[in-house]
Amino acid sequence: MKKMNRTKLEKKFLQQTTKFAIDLAVKSGNILIRYQSRLGSLKISRKVAQGVVSQADFMSETFLIKEINKKYPSHQILAEESAYNNYTSKASQIKKLQGHEFCWVMDPLDGTSNYLNGNDYYAVCISLLHFGKPVVGVVYRPRNGDCFVATINEGAYFYNLKQKSKKVRLSFPKKNKKMRDSLLVTGFAGEKDAKNFNQEFKLFKNIMKTSRGVRRLGSAALDLCYVANGVWDGFWEKGLAPWDVAAAGLICQEAGVKVSDYKKVAFNPFQTSIVAARAPLYDEFINLF
Repeated sequence: MKKMNRTKLEKKFLQQTTKFAIDLAVKSGNILIRYQSRLGSLKISRKVAQGVVSQADFMSETFLIKEINKKYPSHQILAEESAYNNYTSKASQIKKLQGHEFCWVMDPLDGTSNYLNGNDYYAVCISLLHFGKPVVGVVYRPRNGDCFVATINEGAYFYNLKQKSKKVRLSFPKKNKKMRDSLLVTGFAGEKDAKNFNQEFKLFKNIMKTSRGVRRLGSAALDLCYVANGVWDGFWEKGLAPWDVAAAGLICQEAGVKVSDYKKVAFNPFQTSIVAARAPLYDEFINLF
């Protein structure tokens, strides 16, 4: 892997890219809102083992790619719908992107099934990676205005753009919460083979029995962000992609949430599983895996 060029990660550059990502997320969110107002006319198709995709996903992504190419033409882009449509070997191509100096990783619409049912629990996710490591992350919930932002080593923040609320830093003291007192959130891919689904459901039942309860809401990125601001106590899921977790994973880390995969390996967006919770709950939580 190439030696990192630290000079390009100066504070001013990170501030500029963070502001740019927020602006993109808001404009992309406005596109999604417009299309959601006419759901009956949207073109919808299916991705193998990945559920549905709509015309709105593609329009949001097309806008994001165009704007990034215009602003940062030398940067790489990994966006969900383009990845499925253009890569001949998705796994190998995605892996190669870990070695690039700068790569934008995006989900133009995380929570498509919710979106197509008129539900507002969906998000635009944008992250900038530096040699495979997230350094900027934005997750924006267009319908209600919730916006989560993180810049590496600068903390994570939450504010509501529609209510024009004050920006609040997401930083909470450690809580001595036990699993039995915790409310958790997770997700299941809709089209997995029976063996994997049964394994995940067995884990789900075990965690359900040892916690106060588990919710399944349909957007991994928002789930993770609401762990960061304390709405949920922990999150786990298997089989997610980099665009699902890159931005939200950084937001959790910068908010003091411990994030890893099922094997306790520290978070990176190219892992195949993810667990997130604050200490000391994380230790009790991860032992269930």
